Amino acid sequence: MSGLLPRPKAVPTKRLLALGIGLVLCFAAICVSILWEMAQKDYQHAKEAATNLIASLASEVDRNIELYDLSLQAVADGVKLPDINKISPELRQVVLFDRAASAKDLGSILVLNAAGDVTLDSRTLTPRRANFATYDFFRVHQAHADAGLFISAPWVTTEGEYLISLSRRISNDDGSFAGVVAGSMRLSYFHNLFRKLNFGPDDSMVLFDTDGTMLMRSPFDINKIGQSIREAQVFKQFPARTSGFYTTKSIVDHVSRLYVFQQVGHHPLLIAEGLSLDGIYADWWQQFWLIGAVVAALGVFSIVLMFYLLGAVKRRADAETQLARLASTDALTGLANRRRLDETLAVEWRRGLRARSPVSLLMIDVDHFKAFNDTYGHQAGDAVLATVARCIAASTKRVSDLGARYGGEEFSVLLPGIGKAGAQEMADQIRNQLAAFRTGQHELPTVSIGLACITPGAEHTSHDLVQAADLALYEAKRAGRDRIIVSPIGRERPTPRRAA
Repeated sequence: MSGLLPRPKAVPTKRLLALGIGLVLCFAAICVSILWEMAQKDYQHAKEAATNLIASLASEVDRNIELYDLSLQAVADGVKLPDINKISPELRQVVLFDRAASAKDLGSILVLNAAGDVTLDSRTLTPRRANFATYDFFRVHQAHADAGLFISAPWVTTEGEYLISLSRRISNDDGSFAGVVAGSMRLSYFHNLFRKLNFGPDDSMVLFDTDGTMLMRSPFDINKIGQSIREAQVFKQFPARTSGFYTTKSIVDHVSRLYVFQQVGHHPLLIAEGLSLDGIYADWWQQFWLIGAVVAALGVFSIVLMFYLLGAVKRRADAETQLARLASTDALTGLANRRRLDETLAVEWRRGLRARSPVSLLMIDVDHFKAFNDTYGHQAGDAVLATVARCIAASTKRVSDLGARYGGEEFSVLLPGIGKAGAQEMADQIRNQLAAFRTGQHELPTVSIGLACITPGAEHTSHDLVQAADLALYEAKRAGRDRIIVSPIGRERPTPRRAA
């Protein structure tokens, strides 16, 4: 007996949920974009600061090496003067060696002959007896006339000092090898230079030659001096690029860092600063967790609020549906009311018009109801109406069937798609069920039923169906009640059917 039940108002739950989650995700995406930009700025600032520091250090080291190299070149040119050996040893020292040779962190400048023996020493008039023919800074110049300034790998003196040698070739007038002028620079110079800088706990500063030999590193570890780092990523860029940056994990201590490197002038030296990524992003991580916590809290609050609003909207929709159901239902009998019957009939009539299928209507009236009501009271009368309604509800099994209270003691049953024969069976079923009921000690009143069946077409309207069923009901009452009368529409005359 459902007929056209009032449909629940659709709550766009999925759409509202998608909108709410979309807004939260958009807000989160904006925050992620801002955080990403902040991280990039921190990275860029760290790179720029390291680049400036490396350039400053490289410039200072280059200047000192250039000054020392000028001293070496002056000695190499001076020893070839024709009368240099004729002057006194004191004057020769003044002519050949300037004050740079006695600067802090610089060792003696030695003049070696073609056999590698020491012939002159900047620190004494009587040079020590020593031979350096097996040292790399001697053999390089012996083998290559165009070696220029050579900077050796670090080596240790008998006193335990770590030095690097800077040397130049001495050539005869015919270009043949005449010896080497060699000076030394203590690695403590670089150690003191790096120690002046402020580093993070995991940052590093490295000086190494182009062969990958580490000359100095901060934090300082004597065991790391002389270690080869030829496999470091810097050599994937050098010598194609004399400066640059990259991010990698250190092959020395396995800490992930941003490295910025630069060649020291035109010398075979490279200096690189490594900034720990954890140090670079330390402040950023604090901001990340703070902003992340705020965004997460706002997201949770938004989702909770969204579900609360969805619940409120759903409750309102359910209330509206319930009101609509109450507005279309008769309170006493639980059947549909007249308004819902009219709406359903209009829909089913249009459907029957499209499908060319019949629509049947039963008009049911409780016989002598006023007299019963006056005799037994209104409560007994209401019980009769409720019983009739139960009989109608029990008989209308299909979803499309609709039982309704038409008004007072009058009921209607709409049967879409059922012809007259089926409608007559339904009417008999209602009357038979009603006969089986009793209300206390009182016999139930009988009912009169008017039946009409019309196939919708251009010659009829739904109003014609109601009018035909109503006229058939009037005919049943006029003929003595307690019977079924089929409308003469489509028949030659009404056919009464008495109770069995």
